[in-house]
Amino acid sequence: MALGMLLSAQTASAAPLDMLIHDPFDTQGWVKQPLGQSWQDRQLQLPKAALPGTRSFVKPQSLAALTNYALAHNPQTRVAYENLQASAAGLGVAESAWLPSISLSDSAARSQSNTTAGFSIPIINSNSASLSLSYVLLDFGLRAAQKDGALAQLYISGFDNNSALTKVALSVTQNYYQLIGEQALVRAYAQTVTEDSANLDAARLKQHSGMATIADVLQAQSALAQAQSQWISAQATVRSDQAALAESCGLPPGNPLPLVPLNTHQLPPDITPSVQSLVLHATQHNPNVRAAAAQILASRATLREDQAQGLPTLSASVSAGKRFQNGLEPSQNWAVGFSLKVPLFTGFHDSYQIQQARRQERSARASLNQETQSIALTVYQDYQTVMGARSAAKAAQIAVKSAQASLAAIRAQYKVGLSTMLNLLTAQATLTTAEQTRIQDMTTAYVQLANLANALGMIGLPNTSTGFHS
Repeated sequence: MALGMLLSAQTASAAPLDMLIHDPFDTQGWVKQPLGQSWQDRQLQLPKAALPGTRSFVKPQSLAALTNYALAHNPQTRVAYENLQASAAGLGVAESAWLPSISLSDSAARSQSNTTAGFSIPIINSNSASLSLSYVLLDFGLRAAQKDGALAQLYISGFDNNSALTKVALSVTQNYYQLIGEQALVRAYAQTVTEDSANLDAARLKQHSGMATIADVLQAQSALAQAQSQWISAQATVRSDQAALAESCGLPPGNPLPLVPLNTHQLPPDITPSVQSLVLHATQHNPNVRAAAAQILASRATLREDQAQGLPTLSASVSAGKRFQNGLEPSQNWAVGFSLKVPLFTGFHDSYQIQQARRQERSARASLNQETQSIALTVYQDYQTVMGARSAAKAAQIAVKSAQASLAAIRAQYKVGLSTMLNLLTAQATLTTAEQTRIQDMTTAYVQLANLANALGMIGLPNTSTGFHS
């Protein structure tokens, strides 16, 4: 009685024999570290990523050349491309449903049994081989719906691939103009250092001649130190921005990239198409919008597939085979049959699944409208930002010319004692600020132009003469 209760208590949690050994497979051996320490396993062999190799560029690279290189070497485009290839194979899986399935089976056995009277029956060696074919004759649109669903998924993957291309191109463009803008700032700061160094020399000469005080020298030294600090900081930013551009191109962060310098005297290109035409173009060609539209097709196919699941299915099958046993003559068998499957009740599974698919189709429609409105807003805002930044860059050019003329006049006045060191340093700082503003406005215009191109679904910057190009 006690043994029975013990066994009953044990079987409530595990089988009796399972309780004999606590950890037969030594699973706790994988957890040997004490509480609070990191887990590691020396025998663990995980797949290792292949780091990109360095590449030497002899000539200064343009944005178009770097973009083409990035589209072929950035891992993001590889991921999207492989997903597209997988979706294409998925379409083949769906189309294979229209072909029959053929299978070959073979089994061999050796058996012996005893009679109830204790006599042994001779050992029987048997071998059976059969070939069977089955084919669905009628499924009321199930296979067609599955094919349409796979085709819609191929469309989605294709537009996702295009979206990945535009994102990589956008990343390269943003990092490109960020880098050449910082390089232009480095040159501007270097020029400021040269000018402030000349101002310091002039202040010392005037102090020696008794035409200036030590205050002028100290002011010049302070201005030079500040300019040198800005110059060094800008150089560090250039190295960081160069690493970001290399990474977006699929290169190691430390890979040198010689670039064509930014022409700070040339304004960013103007945009000739109206904002309304740009919005219309984006709503028709943006890959995210088109992917959202393809998602509606996928949802419709899913709905049709779920509806066909509740309809009858008619299949045909043919099989033939032979059986070999000991020394007897082989026996043959064959069969031809038809199978009709009529779903009667699935516990309301199919009805709920159809409702779910119908709601998902409506959700896909709403997502398309949402994506379209979002892209339209993005295009409108990017357009206004580009136009504003271009106008600001034009005004900044005028400010730079005025600051240059003012600095030249004050420097000439300072040499003859008609101006102070403070006025000279103020004019120099004004020129530096104006130059910095011009560079920032120009790079902002180019970056926003790249954002606009990305919203339009383009790889690269828009062709401002015609308005569009891919």
